[in-house]
Amino acid sequence: MNFDSLLSQIKGFGKFQIALILIQTISRMTLPCHFLLNNFITEVPSHHCDLGALDDGGTFRNLTAAQKVTVGVPALPDGTPSVCRMFSEPQYHLLSMSNTSNVTDSVQCQSGWVYDHSTFKSTLATEWDLVCGKKWMNKATATILFVGVMCGAPLFGYLSDRFGRRKTLLVSYLFTMVFAVLSSFSTSYVMFSIMRFFTGVTLSGISVISLVLSVEWIGIEHRTLAGVLISLDWTIGSWLLTGIGYFVNEWRMLILVVTSPLLFSILTWWWLPESARWLLAHGKSDAAHFYILKCAKMNNRTECLDAITPVFVFTTIEMPGKIMVYYFLLKMGRRLSQAGSLMLTGVCIFINLFIPKDQWIARTVMAVLGKGLSEASFTIMFLYTSELYPTVVRQNGLGYTSFVARLGVSIAPLILLLDEVWHLLPSVIYCVVAVGASLVTMLLPETMNARLPELIEDVEEPRCSFGFGELHCVDLVASCSNYPCSDDSPIIVNSQNLENCEVSCSTGETTRAREAAMKFEDILSDVDGFGRFQWMIILISFLSRFTLPCHFLLINFIAVAPAHYCDLSSLEDGDFGNLSLEQRLVVGVPLQDDGAPSSCRMFPEPQYQLLLNSSNSSGLHAVECQSGWVYEDTRLKSTLATEWDLVCDKRGKGKATATIFFIGVMFGAMTFGSLSDRFGRRTTLLVSYVSGMLFGLASAFSTSYVMFAVLRFFTGLGITGIVIVSTVLSVEWVDIEHRKLVGVLDSLSWTFGSTILPAIAYFVTDWRLLTISITSPLALAILIWRWIPESARWLITKGKLEQAQGYLEKCAKMNQRGECAHLLEAETLSSIVVTEKKSRSYSYLDLVRTPRMRRLALRTGIVWFCVAAAYYGISFNISGFGLNIYLTQFTYGLIELPAKVMVYYLLDKIGRRRNQVGALLLVGLCLLINILIPKDMSTIRTVVAIVGKGFSAAAFTTIVLYSSELYPTVIRQNGMGYNSFMARIGVAVAPLILLLDEVWQHLPQLILCSVAALGGLVAWTLPETRKRCLPETIEDIERQGGRLSV
Repeated sequence: MNFDSLLSQIKGFGKFQIALILIQTISRMTLPCHFLLNNFITEVPSHHCDLGALDDGGTFRNLTAAQKVTVGVPALPDGTPSVCRMFSEPQYHLLSMSNTSNVTDSVQCQSGWVYDHSTFKSTLATEWDLVCGKKWMNKATATILFVGVMCGAPLFGYLSDRFGRRKTLLVSYLFTMVFAVLSSFSTSYVMFSIMRFFTGVTLSGISVISLVLSVEWIGIEHRTLAGVLISLDWTIGSWLLTGIGYFVNEWRMLILVVTSPLLFSILTWWWLPESARWLLAHGKSDAAHFYILKCAKMNNRTECLDAITPVFVFTTIEMPGKIMVYYFLLKMGRRLSQAGSLMLTGVCIFINLFIPKDQWIARTVMAVLGKGLSEASFTIMFLYTSELYPTVVRQNGLGYTSFVARLGVSIAPLILLLDEVWHLLPSVIYCVVAVGASLVTMLLPETMNARLPELIEDVEEPRCSFGFGELHCVDLVASCSNYPCSDDSPIIVNSQNLENCEVSCSTGETTRAREAAMKFEDILSDVDGFGRFQWMIILISFLSRFTLPCHFLLINFIAVAPAHYCDLSSLEDGDFGNLSLEQRLVVGVPLQDDGAPSSCRMFPEPQYQLLLNSSNSSGLHAVECQSGWVYEDTRLKSTLATEWDLVCDKRGKGKATATIFFIGVMFGAMTFGSLSDRFGRRTTLLVSYVSGMLFGLASAFSTSYVMFAVLRFFTGLGITGIVIVSTVLSVEWVDIEHRKLVGVLDSLSWTFGSTILPAIAYFVTDWRLLTISITSPLALAILIWRWIPESARWLITKGKLEQAQGYLEKCAKMNQRGECAHLLEAETLSSIVVTEKKSRSYSYLDLVRTPRMRRLALRTGIVWFCVAAAYYGISFNISGFGLNIYLTQFTYGLIELPAKVMVYYLLDKIGRRRNQVGALLLVGLCLLINILIPKDMSTIRTVVAIVGKGFSAAAFTTIVLYSSELYPTVIRQNGMGYNSFMARIGVAVAPLILLLDEVWQHLPQLILCSVAALGGLVAWTLPETRKRCLPETIEDIERQGGRLSV
């Protein structure tokens, strides 16, 4: 009997299930309140500059408020007062004329802003002046919340599958209330943002867990109704939020009000049941029996509950949307309903593109219809996804899908900002997304009237019907065919024992290929190739690898050159000292073609006639700066540029610091690759930790540019070992099926570091302290190095069988496979590598001694060069789009998250080679598109660059794993060292390529586009490694013709 049959006997939708839904209604109502809260707390009231600075104690003080605005604030082209600028002094003549076009003496607001508090008593915008130049910070609060939700979804998905639905839900209740209340008492924008992030993290638990808990207690025939009823919580919450927001017009109090229902949820949590499905899946049959009896008792089997239909009456468009969903889910099924609602959403958005803006009624009606359809698709998707995933990983599945959904929600506010590029662009993007999602939905299976899968096997069966099992069987025959039966009778594959590669002869004789030829993967399968031991390696490596992107991208922050002009102290002649700063610039600095003051030239003597006509400076003699430079006040306390005047003719030195660093990385790759294959992964990794930390800290105390450049070279050389050694060590300890996961997990440390770096740089504005901050984690890495194991593969190839046996036994013990100890004898391990002498030493020359190995090295070297040049060419250009460098860098780091998820999915779907080729060609395409976009469209150029950055991150993630699988164990580290060397050449060249914008502004992107395309073409010539054993010796490469054995 399956659980759905049991539910039908105890009533799959009775009082028990209704009570479960109603108890969770209160907590789920807080979700739309928090998710849509930004519509109220970030509202920007009407405002203009505070004109207190214009008060001259006489005429201005006697003016009315409207007259003060007239004489103090310039008018926009539409006649409304400017919200971001004011006159530097009162323009009284404007009282008799309204045309301010001839008045150019306007400046940014000097004393803050005055807000209209008639509607909102206070908002985030009025609290911290998040207007004008800080407008983006106001919008970012929504993104910050949903980034938290995005991160919380997989976290609570994992916790719920590990510890149960009920306990994890209580944790979500408690921490959501704590962080939300703390956010309402924030004393700064930064504190508020941090609290909102953690509020989002914990809110995601309520979102994903409560839905799964309800679905797992409801029978097949009522899951549609239950899914719709559960989604009504969102409708109620969003409807009530409008009324609450109308009466509570102070943002702090509004947060407290919408959070307070969680207190009631905590009190009623006691009556929530645990999921019986989850309990049975984890072997807790007694507890499951208790809740099942309780359900049967409450539902009173003699009563007919089919007529019980809760009635809800609401005034929003979402109510008919829910009724429509319920009807179509029953008639059409999940897949067609989902695809149809998404397609119709896109149609509504598309129609709105052609309705004139002044016909607001028609536009609103169409938008309301689109909103109802999108709400319908959301309702369907939650139910649909819950039915698709098996019980054992359902919460992880919901966590993952919720993670992706929150990524979409996080991007949505940023898409709205694109209306500055073209007012219809956000709608076009939303339309394309909805239609694309509709098409993808048609690829999903139908779940209507199907029982919930319990195990992963339920989803996979029948395996061979999808071709995977058949392919796997064929591969097994191929790998086992070298060991035929004693009488040459045909081999029969036992498809029920695929993991053991068990084959049977027609005579009844049975053998196992692993007994005839032992491979390291066979040992790993016995000791668990992806257990606690492997997780320990990954987590320890994560800390040290976090410092890599921080050092690699450090130049984006420490080499920034603030706005500057020549120091004019040499022009002091008496009259010059009486001039204001603006007037000094007029008479002392020539203008560039764009009208801005020159940054690198000055007049040899004051040109006072320019005070009368500052535009007539052509033909005047100008010289280079005589007494250095003056740097405008920015939030950067000091950089390399301000420390050693690396501007104008020394500008190249600032860029050169990146090249010098990566030349060090380039040589370090060769050095540590050889050391690792010679002395082992573990010892070499410690040397890299120590040298990287020492040289990194020493560079922060440099007293000259030359000293800094030399130490940065050695810093790059030292930390390279972390890059290549930790990657290989992780891959060599993981079995075939989990290698792609480890590759993605390792690369996530890069994503994490590059995302955190802008936050660190934002608060640490001194370049010396910033260098120390990002280097300090290596101290902890050194302390925990003792727990890092040596590579058993390397030990075996070196003939150190006893040490390899010790580490393998430790792995088996940690992974709870102690019963496999008898398979780890030294005699067994000695049979793994038999074709080469174990005492032989290998060097980089072995990469070119044999023909197939030589071709492999040449091809991978070219691909690594191209991947690195394209990746860093994009990464180093964060200031090339005219936007905030911190936001650009953060977004560059954030985009890598979906890129890594995409890579994880595609590596086994389409293989390593196609994934590598596709990612590189798409990088080239993005670079090519950006060449065609005008430079003044900085926002859309940045969006395209961010997409390209995501594809380049995917290419980098793929090539690291791909290369590790291509090279044999005996020279794998040498191969990775050589490849890393080639990559660092590409990285070292990237900053120099960016300098070519002085020749032609599009030349750098054209070169990077060509490099990415070249890498994609060369990658196509490499062999595929998907689901193949790692080669152990060079003979494996030569014998297989570059194709790895299965």
